[in-house]
Amino acid sequence: MSNGIAPDHVEAGGGSFQGAVRAMFDGIAPGYDRFNRYASLGMDEGWRRAAVRELGASSGRVLDIATGTGDLAFAAERAGAEVVGCDFAAEMIRIAASKATEDCARSAFHVGSAGDLPYAGGSFAGALSAFAMRNVRTILGPVASEMHRVLEPGGKVVILEFTEPSIAPLRWGHHLYTRVLIPRIGGWLTGSREPFDYLNRSIDEWLSPDEFADVLRAAGFDQVGYRLLSFGTVALHWGTRASGSD
Repeated sequence: MSNGIAPDHVEAGGGSFQGAVRAMFDGIAPGYDRFNRYASLGMDEGWRRAAVRELGASSGRVLDIATGTGDLAFAAERAGAEVVGCDFAAEMIRIAASKATEDCARSAFHVGSAGDLPYAGGSFAGALSAFAMRNVRTILGPVASEMHRVLEPGGKVVILEFTEPSIAPLRWGHHLYTRVLIPRIGGWLTGSREPFDYLNRSIDEWLSPDEFADVLRAAGFDQVGYRLLSFGTVALHWGTRASGSD
């Protein structure tokens, strides 16, 4: 498997919201990795490792949906998986492909929409996604259905997403951090504050972990569950495509 962009798989449609989000991520792509390190206080690497462990990605072909600059794909490859990363932001994909090293040279990266994945049904043993579901919330049902479709029977999806702590003092501190500090950090690192104001709004508007678990069940996933990480600021979700499902 070689690195490379698949230009024939660019996203078509998705509405003005999806187009605006895609343009935003293309714009902040050069500073995106630094932002993740600073804004997560270095915890983002641990979150990705937790997702890969939950998936059990040591065998089979794995799809990283909305891969961004590829860090989750590379983490899964280091664990032994054969990984394909897909994202609708072409600049993110270019950066992901450029980051491949001798140790992580088998991951392939394609431009494509999470709501209309450019892969045949049952193509993957597992699927991953990190902090992207909020960005496709206007097409969340189709995205969940597409994740289910591309998995082989018995395949598992694992998704990281932000959430709000249920304990009031932690929630207040989380609001301060996301509403005040995150936009300033993002603006300093990328030269644009507006995308990180959007990040804060998207967390506020996002589903609760139980509500998102219901979305996965509605898409046909079995054995759906989640656990909270980092004082309840991140939810690690999972679900399985039932063996024998069409």
